[in-house]
Amino acid sequence: MITTRARQLVSTNIRLPSQPEVMRRLTALLDDPEVGVGDVGALIAEDPVLAAKVLKIANSAFYGLRERCLAPQQAASVLGLKVLRNVILQACAMRQFEHLQAEDFDLRAHWRHSVLCAQLCASLAVQTTAQIELRPEELYACGLLHDLGQLVLAEALGKNYLVVLEQARRDSLPRHAVESAHLGFTHADVGGLIAEQWGLPPAATLAIGQHHELGTEGVSAIVKAADWLAHALEAGVQPDWNSLPQDLRACFASLNQEPQLLLPGWEALASKVSGISLS
Repeated sequence: MITTRARQLVSTNIRLPSQPEVMRRLTALLDDPEVGVGDVGALIAEDPVLAAKVLKIANSAFYGLRERCLAPQQAASVLGLKVLRNVILQACAMRQFEHLQAEDFDLRAHWRHSVLCAQLCASLAVQTTAQIELRPEELYACGLLHDLGQLVLAEALGKNYLVVLEQARRDSLPRHAVESAHLGFTHADVGGLIAEQWGLPPAATLAIGQHHELGTEGVSAIVKAADWLAHALEAGVQPDWNSLPQDLRACFASLNQEPQLLLPGWEALASKVSGISLS
């Protein structure tokens, strides 16, 4: 949970991004039971650049479509509104921060991790027998946005944030620990405040804001576990379940999961995610 001090520091030093207008309008559309796939497709088509990015993601190998989608309306019909919503969210977020690639920030690695974490969040939500407040597609959004605070910090602080990242790499320290020491708050704090400002459900806001904290359960446990799994799978490391940190053991236990039994499916998912367009 973000402290009052961290909240004050963020509000003083960091300008939080507004929710993309198209996402605000999309949320309003999807709340209307009379709205169909054609209406959503028409909304995307209003922004040709966004439409092109949405189609590029939809047509990537990950979704395995039998034929290429040539128009947003077709993508809406083939993918369905729940999946399309997350495709649009990914496209909006990627577009908003694509300029950071020129600032020596590894944007492609960031999105590769975020998309894998999102898919793992949705997978864990389906597999768990625990009571979860959010639907799998909502947990996908949590995973996709869980590290959004890193992009905001990179944009706001520029080279000063790159120094933080370099120290974390050089000294093999957790990124959030170095952020806290330098800034007095972390990317998770920033992400939680963005989620709050964008009107995400309270459970999502909490999960994003505390995905590096101890003692999580429910939605927060899913995001924390998925984040750890994504890092392990990206590194190509076979997780040693016997030496799993206690807080992660607690996460999996709270979700009624036997992670070692599910690893082959997660590895296959990580391989499949490599087929998603990240540019």
